[in-house]
Amino acid sequence: MSRTRSLTGILSAAVAALVLVPGTVATTTASWPDEEWAHGAVETSSFRCGVDEGYASSSTGRFLSGELLGQDLDSLLALRGVDLAVSPAGAVAVDPPTSINQGSAPPAATFTNPLTVSALSGIVGLDLTGLTVGLPLGSAGAVNQYTQVATTGTAAAASGLVSNSGGIGVTPTTPQTQLPQPATVALSTFLPSAAGITDARLRVGAVASSATLDGCAALRSALWGDGSVSGVVRSYGIAGLGLEIDSPLLGGLVTSVNSGLPTIQTAVNSLLGTNGLISSTIRSSVLASLVSGLGVGSMTGTVSLSGLDLAGSVSTLLATPLTDGVVSIDLSGGRIAVDLDALLGYTSTSLNTLPPNTELVLNDAVVNALVARIGALLDTWTTNIISALTEEIRTAVVTVDLRTTVSLLTGAVQLVRLDIDLVAPLSGLLDQTATFTIGTEVLGLVSVLNGLLAPLGINVNTLLSTLGGLATGLVVPVANIVTTTAIAAVTSLGSTLAAATAPIVSALSLVVGALPEVLSLLANVQSSTPAVGDATPGFTVSALRIGLAPVIPGDVASLTFATSTVGPISPP
Repeated sequence: MSRTRSLTGILSAAVAALVLVPGTVATTTASWPDEEWAHGAVETSSFRCGVDEGYASSSTGRFLSGELLGQDLDSLLALRGVDLAVSPAGAVAVDPPTSINQGSAPPAATFTNPLTVSALSGIVGLDLTGLTVGLPLGSAGAVNQYTQVATTGTAAAASGLVSNSGGIGVTPTTPQTQLPQPATVALSTFLPSAAGITDARLRVGAVASSATLDGCAALRSALWGDGSVSGVVRSYGIAGLGLEIDSPLLGGLVTSVNSGLPTIQTAVNSLLGTNGLISSTIRSSVLASLVSGLGVGSMTGTVSLSGLDLAGSVSTLLATPLTDGVVSIDLSGGRIAVDLDALLGYTSTSLNTLPPNTELVLNDAVVNALVARIGALLDTWTTNIISALTEEIRTAVVTVDLRTTVSLLTGAVQLVRLDIDLVAPLSGLLDQTATFTIGTEVLGLVSVLNGLLAPLGINVNTLLSTLGGLATGLVVPVANIVTTTAIAAVTSLGSTLAAATAPIVSALSLVVGALPEVLSLLANVQSSTPAVGDATPGFTVSALRIGLAPVIPGDVASLTFATSTVGPISPP
């Protein structure tokens, strides 16, 4: 059979042969095995797949192609894939010639051309070096390029995180420990600028694809079957997609907290000591409880606080990234990381079992949900900071050990020595569950003092009863002064943080709001070339295709990751 004859022509010849052959011969022909029937009926090569040789076959593996920021990646020699072909006579042609022969036994030939570390650097707007970090021991690398052909009519190709035997290393069940760090694609050039946003990147996890084609099976199905067997199997894998945004404004939130702590500490300190606000409040409250004509002397003793560590109470909150499982915010590092596939509703399994040519849709609803998540994380963090500081103050233990005297203003006669004591967490005062201990000592003869107090309408017992009531009567005024100083200082910090987060959310909204116009993502990209003559079609699969269109009209970029092509395959 001429190799230029089309599949349609072969089918026509087969039909004609059956029509013209006498009935007795047709019966004999029908008893042949299928592969012998094809040979006898149309005078072509037998279709003993896996046995007969003489097929021409080709395959290609390429990790990266496209154009980015004016760079034609297809023309970069350092990013060349590997093209492999075999002639019917078994002559093997491989490009580039430096590709590594994996030593397959004839009639197969296998070559790989893994990209080098140097090839992964120096591409403006694209950083592939992460793909070399964290590879499992013995891995062939995350940027391997594999091809195989055989004169028995088969072809295979693979690229990305694949082994030297063409096996894909990115599956729904691949542990994260067996995956490298992601590559990143710069987005800042394509997105609108916003104050406080310094950079934006698309993260692309390890990717892989593979394709195999059994040309003999496909041709046999086309000749004497129903044509339903394409002979091709295409697979892909994507470890994950993400978005990174850098903003120094995030670090400013940490700075605001750290600079606000001394202010809170100062407010707390103002409560303490013999002449602090708690002491003066107690003295004023004692005086307010007395009838006119009585006075209160100066306070002695002290007011102290233990167990207060404002910085320690928020240190973990300042250092630990915020996350809701989809968005992570590293405040100290000034970076927001978004798990795009999770944001879009994909799991590891569903991301890697998509139908061909599935668009991962980034629309306004997705972007709005992202901004809402970021705002919610920052709001929750602010609330947690304020809660942690408030709780730290509430659990600190206050010790009140004050003494004074109550005197008759006329003649300055001292009537009662007063001791006021308390050891309790500040929460006891704030929740009004604490009780002061009040000690009194009458300074003189009761009868004499009663005579002095009579013009005021009271006596010693009345005075002692009034002073005893301070055990609970002091709680509210002291709680109020704690609230209007220490707690108010914490509340003020909360207002500062809330005001600082607003411009962050606004800037992020501006930047990510442009993503639907700028970024397109296509997964499991599949295509085929039409069959020519009696050859099979060529079949291609790419794990991921990224399209970028700038907000300000300019160069449109396109990156295609992990492409594998098999075929065409021609019969002998």
